[in-house]
Amino acid sequence: MSFSTDWRFSPARSREIAKALLDNGRDLSYAEIDAPHGHDAFLLEDPRYLGVVRSYFERIAAEAPAAAVRELTTGAVL
Repeated sequence: MSFSTDWRFSPARSREIAKALLDNGRDLSYAEIDAPHGHDAFLLEDPRYLGVVRSYFERIAAEAPAAAVRELTTGAVL
């Protein structure tokens, strides 16, 4: 995730990292939020930011039971 006005971790660099991960077969979600608050935008209660974070945690929660079963049955740890 990146914010359009983040000067410390620019969206261009975040997109570059996301592309490299995808090019190497990694599962990835990326969101870029247009926000005027620069690097500290994540400290504010922006509904778009909170929605992305909520979706991420919901996805992890949904995947957790499957990962636990996989670990118990195969011994594989993610």
